[in-house]
Amino acid sequence: MSFSFSLPLIADGTGSCGELTGGDPDNVCCENTVLKNRDILYDRKKKAVLSGADMLLAPTGGIMHTRLEDQGYDESFADFNEELVRLTKECADKLPAAGVLYENIRMKEEYGRNAFESAFFDHLEKITVLKDAGADLIIVKDFEKLWDMRAAVLAAKNADMPVFVVIKTDDEGCTEGGADYIAALITLQSIGADAFGIECTAGADELARLIKKAFPHAEIPLIAAADISACSMDQLRTLAENGASVYIDLSAEPDAEKLKAVKSFSSRFEQGGEKDSYAAANYREAFFLPENLTLSEPVECGYDLSEDLIDLDDTSANAVYFRLESTDDAASIAENAAMSYLPFVIHADDPTTLEAALRYYQGRLIVDTQCDIEKDELTSLTEKYGAILY
Repeated sequence: MSFSFSLPLIADGTGSCGELTGGDPDNVCCENTVLKNRDILYDRKKKAVLSGADMLLAPTGGIMHTRLEDQGYDESFADFNEELVRLTKECADKLPAAGVLYENIRMKEEYGRNAFESAFFDHLEKITVLKDAGADLIIVKDFEKLWDMRAAVLAAKNADMPVFVVIKTDDEGCTEGGADYIAALITLQSIGADAFGIECTAGADELARLIKKAFPHAEIPLIAAADISACSMDQLRTLAENGASVYIDLSAEPDAEKLKAVKSFSSRFEQGGEKDSYAAANYREAFFLPENLTLSEPVECGYDLSEDLIDLDDTSANAVYFRLESTDDAASIAENAAMSYLPFVIHADDPTTLEAALRYYQGRLIVDTQCDIEKDELTSLTEKYGAILY
């Protein structure tokens, strides 16, 4: 795929006004604080540019209706986003400026098709505001759930905006919501993410190890989010050699010498070779497919679907085969996907049912080529949602 930004690329890491102010009390709106004291933003962003950053993050991550409603500022949702992008672009001059999305706090405990659609339109509303304000791309950051990441990436693609995704993981590459980073990479690049990356809570050495494991499966640039000022030169070199070519600098005080070093290390690294990304995925695992799948007998989406899926884990099948008759069936396999450790293969003869399955499943599905749907429409739907035709 084409990548519209020059590599290597370093962005500053301040994506919310709460990070600029150091965190305000619950009843104080940090966006309002920053906009009344603009030097807080100017000082941080201009320092990043002078230190060698190639991109700035507009501090829009914390702007969400739920928070603003609690603080009495919901009517300022669009104004806050627009003004923070505008101020960031002033600091960036000709450098790109990214609008930032953080996970919507009201989505943390929700799931299912209604939650997905609600998240999609929430993200689309904000992305549209950021685009109209002049943001050059969207950065989806610190989401815990893969279904919510998918909703955000699909919303960005709907708005025709480049989108980077950065997730925060432990040393095993899992988010607090249980999403696996390889499964997330496989899934999100298949639906159009332009870059994908990791912030590892265990530190730079573990981050480099995770980047190295992800690289063979990456068809898009990999992002390392780290406190670059605190990293040694050897750690920065290893990140570059292991495959990172985009960096988000989480340093409180950027170090110009280290940013320069990162660029020199990365510029010597050449991405190449055949990628092993032909894989299905659920939220916790990627499934690298053999030449021949052994499909289960067709599974019905009845009330005991969860028990049927558990039973299939003990059979010789290495993929679960579904014949879907309705959008309720499509929602059912998404809602019960966690009950199986196998990839899902779906057959649907109705485009609406097929699209519902592709839209709501938390991962990357395999689609039966024998679906009784016009070939062009079948191809279009599978490409839109990153599925595999088999």
